[in-house]
Amino acid sequence: MKRTTIFGIISILLTLILITACGKVSNNGSKSSNHTSSSKDTIEIKHDLGTTKVSKGAKRIVALEFSFVDALAALNVKPVGIADDNKKNRMIKPLRDKIGNYTSVGTRKQPNLEEISKLKPDLIIADSNRHKGIYKELSKIAPTIELKSFDGDYNENIEAFKVIAKSLNKEKQGDKRLDEHKKKIVQYKQEIQFDKNEKVLPAVASKSGLLAHPSESYVGQLLGELGFKEALNKDVTKGLSKYLQGPYLQLNSETLSEINPERMFIMTNGASSNESSYQELKKDPIWNKLDAVKNHKIDVVDRDTWARARGLISSEEMAKEIVEISKKDRNK
Repeated sequence: MKRTTIFGIISILLTLILITACGKVSNNGSKSSNHTSSSKDTIEIKHDLGTTKVSKGAKRIVALEFSFVDALAALNVKPVGIADDNKKNRMIKPLRDKIGNYTSVGTRKQPNLEEISKLKPDLIIADSNRHKGIYKELSKIAPTIELKSFDGDYNENIEAFKVIAKSLNKEKQGDKRLDEHKKKIVQYKQEIQFDKNEKVLPAVASKSGLLAHPSESYVGQLLGELGFKEALNKDVTKGLSKYLQGPYLQLNSETLSEINPERMFIMTNGASSNESSYQELKKDPIWNKLDAVKNHKIDVVDRDTWARARGLISSEEMAKEIVEISKKDRNK
């Protein structure tokens, strides 16, 4: 009887050991499987504020800058939400035509987090300058990547395009589109009929005065890529105030006179020569003494295309416009 009892106890213990062992194997297998599945379904994206895992199937995208909308449109991706400053027409027509309907999520400076959350995005693309302070809040809503836009130059905006293409698992498509872009820029550069030895100043006519776009800015660097000579130089611009911590310089009359550009591209809303901020600039006694003014070499261009969009499509539109302006100028 005792032997039977002992054997019974031993059998029970052995059974418990086997069950425990099997359970451990099963749990380990499950963890391994989950990890593998996670790795296959996501892409690790390095961006200005860290590394973020993005679903390979991300389709519901929210873009908080126009340059990111430009990148998505170039990749034939339609965002569900855009920080459009509550003005749909602020986006240039080629972008509007490509992306179709979307939900506005407020302004680029202060996007509406509640509206973003309602859209249940798979990915949020934010500006590392404007949206650094709300990165944690955005990341709670959806995987978020923060990239250069507002204070990014032409090349940095192209790098942002590459990151966006990777985050959407569209690197090959992105590379192909970028090759097309480079060919277009080379072509437009060859077609421009301006004298590129002239010192050129691109600037925004704003309520706070004339905001110059130096070679460190998107517009300034793109003009350099197109072969233009910059009117600004570091000796003259040293110590000038920067607009909203970006690369844009606030020019006063004295500095403008010293720079004395030979050609100017003045950016206004809707390319309007009647904009009050531009009319105020023309009242300055220095204005009529500038070489660009005396020789009728001032072109008023659209601020949305030139300064706000900052992407592949918009830069192509900008280069194409310069070609058209140069041909008209030659035929005067």
